[in-house]
Amino acid sequence: MIIEKGTAISKGYAFGNAYILKNEKISINFKKIKLNNVEKEIEKFLISIKKTIKEYKKIKSKIKNKDKKILFDGYILILNDKSINNDIINLIKKKLFSADAAVSEVINKQIDSIKKIKNEYIKERISDILDIKKKIIININNIKYKDINFSKNNDDIIIISKDISPSQIIQFNNKNIKGFLTEEGSITSHTSIIAKSTKIPLIIKIKNLLKKIKKNDYIIIDSTKNIIYINPNEKIKNKVKLEYKLYNEKIKKLKKIKKLPTITKDGYKIKLLANIGNNKDINNVIKNGAEGIGLYRTEFLFMNRNSFPTEEEQFEAYKEIAISMKNNPITIRTVDLGGDKFLPYMNFPKENIPYLGWRSIRIYKDRKEIIQTQLKAILRASIYGNFKIMFPMIISMEEVFFIKKEIKKTKIKLKQKNQKFKKNIKIGIMIETPSAAIIANKLAKELDFFSIGTNDLTQYTLAVDRNNSIISYLYNPLSPSMIHLIKLIIDEIHKENKKISICGELASDEKSTILLLGLGIDELSMDSNSIPNIKNIIRNLSIKHAKKITEKILSKSTFKEINKILQENILNK
Repeated sequence: MIIEKGTAISKGYAFGNAYILKNEKISINFKKIKLNNVEKEIEKFLISIKKTIKEYKKIKSKIKNKDKKILFDGYILILNDKSINNDIINLIKKKLFSADAAVSEVINKQIDSIKKIKNEYIKERISDILDIKKKIIININNIKYKDINFSKNNDDIIIISKDISPSQIIQFNNKNIKGFLTEEGSITSHTSIIAKSTKIPLIIKIKNLLKKIKKNDYIIIDSTKNIIYINPNEKIKNKVKLEYKLYNEKIKKLKKIKKLPTITKDGYKIKLLANIGNNKDINNVIKNGAEGIGLYRTEFLFMNRNSFPTEEEQFEAYKEIAISMKNNPITIRTVDLGGDKFLPYMNFPKENIPYLGWRSIRIYKDRKEIIQTQLKAILRASIYGNFKIMFPMIISMEEVFFIKKEIKKTKIKLKQKNQKFKKNIKIGIMIETPSAAIIANKLAKELDFFSIGTNDLTQYTLAVDRNNSIISYLYNPLSPSMIHLIKLIIDEIHKENKKISICGELASDEKSTILLLGLGIDELSMDSNSIPNIKNIIRNLSIKHAKKITEKILSKSTFKEINKILQENILNK
């Protein structure tokens, strides 16, 4: 049997026998406790919290990738949340709930409130909260589950489950485990993030998976093509093993070109930069041969904490990244709050459509202290590296004048305190709204550089919520309207001799590389792991051929026609 419907998260190949992972059912005592047992139940709860924190710290210590450790800091922050813990203790004291019933009641209410939020990204955090709830209740009741011993034999194993939590995927870090398949899950879940970092193949959202696969079935995962083979014959086994061999040869080849220049066969040079989410991503940036950082997301400094980061905290983070990257360019995007990024210590209004609401620069205008503190820290750290400052979610010239005014005011304040900073730091914006795209010619006269955020630009241009599974098929950055809009933006920016990059997911889409080169993009910024592959494609292209193919694409009126041309011209050698 062959399964082709699922979502591949971590690319690669895996061969092994199916191990069906069943999540144990946990029974909760909903009977009222006796008054003289209240203190005992509270003590059970508090001991459980300490034990659960200890377990998460142990799991965290096993993670090799430092940038993923921050996930478990978030779990520990929730476990230490005084508001949640007080609610649980009050239920035990005042309503005589058992400790496990109180935990279940309070956390389920938290989950119900999250479910009401019309935002898929936030809803995906529910799996994290359920993982925490399960561990607390297990520890309250001192439930002892036998560790799953995968090393009883030397067989390679593919884990099959309904879903899998981040802590499970790390605990299953066993040399015999070759891949994961789940019925549920999401692209942006922490499980998916960790799977990518461990490079173990993972395919999620496979309908009726547990009905299709039995224990010890022989499974082959090809997550490069999103295909699963169940008990394949020898002919298919040999075919996939050959593909696996070629895949490994390609990976080895990509490692060798890391330090080679990104230049086409006819001498056209393009910069490949990295998108990063925190300072701990820097090792991957250097390892994969990025020429700088095209998008430094600063939200990590504001997340998983109880208050805004101070100027000094931000300054130290920016200084560290500047020193690490030496003189390579670093584009720092000011904090992009709202939309799908909310802070527990900041009051956000209830909005029907947060992506179109109070976010990014709109927050700066109402809460100037946020942007002023960040600008001070960035400018002070600029003397240690090659910084550029980029602002998100711009829709008008008025907003450009506002940010320029804020930068000017910040420089004056720093001068008054005799604090050093680079006076000629470049200022740019992300073009991620149709309104910014339409006035690109005017924006180009006022700013130094630009970056197209294709993720948001696509959803705003096509009026499609990219997190809405019902209409996700309509979300297409390669639709004719998007391609023409990107061309318009690039052409208008180039008229003013300014540089423009793409930092959305389109930048790392291998079939789109020929089109983006043909459109005249100056830089591509992407997840650093994608850089070697895109570099390889560019080095096998000529700009003359890219322009010819792009002209052909611009003459087409449907995605089907465009996709056919791109598939025919993909250079993924």
